[in-house]
Amino acid sequence: MQTETTLLAAAAANHKDADCFVCIFLSHGGNGHVYAKDGQIDIPEITDLFKGDKCRSLVGKPKIFIWQACRGDKKDDPVTPMSVEDCDDEMDVDAGVLPTLPAGADFIMCYSTAEGFSSFRNSSNGSWYIQDLCKILGRYHSELEFTNILTLVNMEVSSHSVLKSEDLSFTGKKQMPCFASMLTKRLFFRPKK
Repeated sequence: MQTETTLLAAAAANHKDADCFVCIFLSHGGNGHVYAKDGQIDIPEITDLFKGDKCRSLVGKPKIFIWQACRGDKKDDPVTPMSVEDCDDEMDVDAGVLPTLPAGADFIMCYSTAEGFSSFRNSSNGSWYIQDLCKILGRYHSELEFTNILTLVNMEVSSHSVLKSEDLSFTGKKQMPCFASMLTKRLFFRPKK
Protein backbone atom coordinates (compact mmCIF):
# COMPACT_ATOMS: atom_id res chain seq x y z
CA MET A 1 0.00 0.00 0.00
CA GLN A 2 1.29 3.41 -0.97
CA THR A 3 -0.08 5.05 2.19
CA GLU A 4 1.57 2.44 4.40
CA THR A 5 4.88 2.97 2.57
CA THR A 6 4.64 6.74 3.12
CA LEU A 7 3.89 6.27 6.82
CA LEU A 8 6.72 3.77 7.27
CA ALA A 9 9.14 6.21 5.60
CA ALA A 10 7.98 9.04 7.88
CA ALA A 11 8.43 6.85 10.97
CA ALA A 12 11.90 5.71 9.83
CA ALA A 13 13.09 9.26 9.09
CA ASN A 14 15.54 10.98 11.41
CA HIS A 15 13.56 13.60 13.36
CA LYS A 16 16.43 14.72 15.61
CA ASP A 17 16.22 18.32 14.34
CA ALA A 18 12.42 18.47 14.66
CA ASP A 19 10.62 19.90 17.69
CA CYS A 20 7.48 17.86 17.02
CA PHE A 21 5.77 15.65 14.45
CA VAL A 22 2.39 16.38 12.85
CA CYS A 23 0.32 13.96 10.77
CA ILE A 24 -3.00 15.12 9.33
CA PHE A 25 -5.59 12.86 7.70
CA LEU A 26 -8.46 14.50 5.81
CA SER A 27 -10.54 11.60 4.64
CA HIS A 28 -13.55 9.42 5.29
CA GLY A 29 -13.51 7.14 8.26
CA GLY A 30 -15.35 4.98 10.71
CA ASN A 31 -14.96 3.98 14.31
CA GLY A 32 -11.21 3.42 14.79
CA HIS A 33 -10.15 3.66 11.14
CA VAL A 34 -9.64 6.05 8.23
CA TYR A 35 -9.75 5.42 4.51
CA ALA A 36 -6.76 6.08 2.28
CA LYS A 37 -6.68 5.93 -1.51
CA ASP A 38 -5.46 2.36 -1.26
CA GLY A 39 -7.68 1.02 1.52
CA GLN A 40 -8.85 1.18 5.11
CA ILE A 41 -6.24 1.70 7.84
CA ASP A 42 -6.80 1.28 11.57
CA ILE A 43 -5.72 4.38 13.49
CA PRO A 44 -3.55 2.40 15.98
CA GLU A 45 -1.62 0.90 13.03
CA ILE A 46 -0.62 4.44 12.09
CA THR A 47 0.14 5.83 15.54
CA ASP A 48 2.04 2.72 16.68
CA LEU A 49 4.68 3.45 14.01
CA PHE A 50 5.62 6.66 15.85
CA LYS A 51 5.80 5.34 19.42
CA GLY A 52 9.09 5.77 21.23
CA ASP A 53 10.06 2.11 20.95
CA LYS A 54 9.84 2.28 17.13
CA CYS A 55 10.69 5.90 16.30
CA ARG A 56 13.56 6.81 18.61
CA SER A 57 14.17 10.29 17.17
CA LEU A 58 10.69 11.42 18.35
CA VAL A 59 11.07 10.29 21.98
CA GLY A 60 10.11 13.18 24.26
CA LYS A 61 8.71 15.20 21.35
CA PRO A 62 5.03 15.91 20.72
CA LYS A 63 3.40 13.72 18.08
CA ILE A 64 0.23 15.41 16.86
CA PHE A 65 -2.33 13.44 14.88
CA ILE A 66 -5.27 15.33 13.42
CA TRP A 67 -8.12 13.20 12.10
CA GLN A 68 -10.68 14.97 9.90
CA ALA A 69 -12.97 12.01 9.27
CA CYS A 70 -16.23 10.53 10.45
CA ARG A 71 -16.00 8.12 13.36
CA GLY A 72 -19.43 6.63 12.83
CA ASP A 73 -22.77 7.64 11.38
CA LYS A 74 -24.58 9.10 14.40
CA LYS A 75 -25.69 12.74 14.15
CA ASP A 76 -25.44 15.04 17.17
CA ASP A 77 -28.64 16.87 18.13
CA PRO A 78 -28.67 20.44 19.42
CA VAL A 79 -29.51 20.92 23.11
CA THR A 80 -30.13 23.97 25.28
CA PRO A 81 -27.76 24.49 28.21
CA MET A 82 -29.05 24.91 31.75
CA SER A 83 -27.47 26.77 34.65
CA VAL A 84 -25.04 24.70 36.68
CA GLU A 85 -23.19 25.66 39.84
CA ASP A 86 -19.44 25.92 39.36
CA CYS A 87 -17.37 23.27 41.05
CA ASP A 88 -13.94 24.14 42.42
CA ASP A 89 -12.68 20.58 42.87
CA GLU A 90 -9.11 20.87 41.61
CA MET A 91 -6.29 18.46 42.24
CA ASP A 92 -2.63 19.26 41.71
CA VAL A 93 -0.26 16.37 41.25
CA ASP A 94 3.50 16.84 41.19
CA ALA A 95 4.84 14.28 38.73
CA GLY A 96 8.42 15.13 39.64
CA VAL A 97 11.25 14.37 37.26
CA LEU A 98 10.62 11.46 34.90
CA PRO A 99 13.85 9.60 34.09
CA THR A 100 12.08 7.48 31.44
CA LEU A 101 8.96 7.85 29.33
CA PRO A 102 6.38 5.31 28.26
CA ALA A 103 6.55 4.47 24.55
CA GLY A 104 3.10 6.01 24.11
CA ALA A 105 4.02 9.33 25.73
CA ASP A 106 3.72 12.71 24.03
CA PHE A 107 0.93 11.87 21.60
CA ILE A 108 -2.05 14.11 21.12
CA MET A 109 -4.97 12.76 19.13
CA CYS A 110 -7.21 15.45 17.65
CA TYR A 111 -10.50 14.27 16.19
CA SER A 112 -12.96 16.34 14.18
CA THR A 113 -15.81 14.56 15.94
CA ALA A 114 -16.58 12.36 18.91
CA GLU A 115 -16.45 8.57 18.63
CA GLY A 116 -19.39 7.16 16.70
CA PHE A 117 -20.42 10.47 15.12
CA SER A 118 -20.35 12.08 11.68
CA SER A 119 -18.05 14.94 10.73
CA PHE A 120 -19.49 17.74 8.59
CA ARG A 121 -18.10 19.91 5.85
CA ASN A 122 -19.39 22.81 3.84
CA SER A 123 -19.20 21.97 0.12
CA SER A 124 -17.62 25.34 -0.71
CA ASN A 125 -15.62 26.15 2.47
CA GLY A 126 -14.47 22.69 3.56
CA SER A 127 -14.71 20.95 6.91
CA TRP A 128 -15.89 22.91 9.93
CA TYR A 129 -13.12 21.43 12.05
CA ILE A 130 -10.18 22.12 9.75
CA GLN A 131 -11.41 25.64 8.94
CA ASP A 132 -11.78 26.53 12.63
CA LEU A 133 -8.52 24.79 13.60
CA CYS A 134 -6.60 26.81 11.00
CA LYS A 135 -8.30 30.08 12.01
CA ILE A 136 -7.70 29.65 15.74
CA LEU A 137 -4.17 28.25 15.33
CA GLY A 138 -3.33 31.21 13.10
CA ARG A 139 -4.65 33.64 15.68
CA TYR A 140 -3.29 32.11 18.92
CA HIS A 141 -0.36 29.83 17.96
CA SER A 142 2.29 31.79 19.80
CA GLU A 143 0.32 32.87 22.87
CA LEU A 144 -1.82 29.87 23.86
CA GLU A 145 -0.82 26.33 24.71
CA PHE A 146 -2.01 23.80 22.11
CA THR A 147 -4.63 22.08 24.27
CA ASN A 148 -6.12 25.52 25.01
CA ILE A 149 -6.25 26.13 21.26
CA LEU A 150 -8.00 22.79 20.76
CA THR A 151 -10.54 23.71 23.44
CA LEU A 152 -11.29 26.95 21.55
CA VAL A 153 -11.67 24.89 18.36
CA ASN A 154 -14.11 22.59 20.19
CA MET A 155 -16.12 25.64 21.26
CA GLU A 156 -16.14 27.14 17.76
CA VAL A 157 -17.07 23.94 15.91
CA SER A 158 -19.80 23.13 18.45
CA SER A 159 -21.45 26.47 17.64
CA HIS A 160 -22.09 25.41 14.02
CA SER A 161 -25.27 23.68 12.82
CA VAL A 162 -26.13 22.09 9.50
CA LEU A 163 -28.30 24.81 7.94
CA LYS A 164 -29.62 22.87 4.99
CA SER A 165 -28.86 19.54 3.42
CA GLU A 166 -30.17 17.35 0.64
CA ASP A 167 -30.76 14.80 3.40
CA LEU A 168 -33.26 16.60 5.66
CA SER A 169 -32.28 14.40 8.63
CA PHE A 170 -28.97 16.36 8.76
CA THR A 171 -30.64 19.79 9.12
CA GLY A 172 -29.95 21.34 12.52
CA LYS A 173 -27.40 18.67 13.50
CA LYS A 174 -24.23 19.56 15.39
CA GLN A 175 -20.63 18.36 15.63
CA MET A 176 -18.42 17.99 18.70
CA PRO A 177 -14.67 17.61 18.17
CA CYS A 178 -12.53 15.99 20.84
CA PHE A 179 -8.91 15.38 21.67
CA ALA A 180 -6.95 13.03 23.87
CA SER A 181 -3.63 14.23 25.22
CA MET A 182 -0.74 12.09 26.34
CA LEU A 183 1.60 15.10 26.28
CA THR A 184 4.11 15.31 29.11
CA LYS A 185 4.73 19.03 28.76
CA ARG A 186 3.01 22.14 27.51
CA LEU A 187 3.11 22.73 23.74
CA PHE A 188 3.40 26.16 22.10
CA PHE A 189 3.99 26.98 18.44
CA ARG A 190 6.38 29.88 18.82
CA PRO A 191 8.99 30.89 16.24
CA LYS A 192 12.52 29.72 17.02
CA LYS A 193 14.96 32.41 18.03
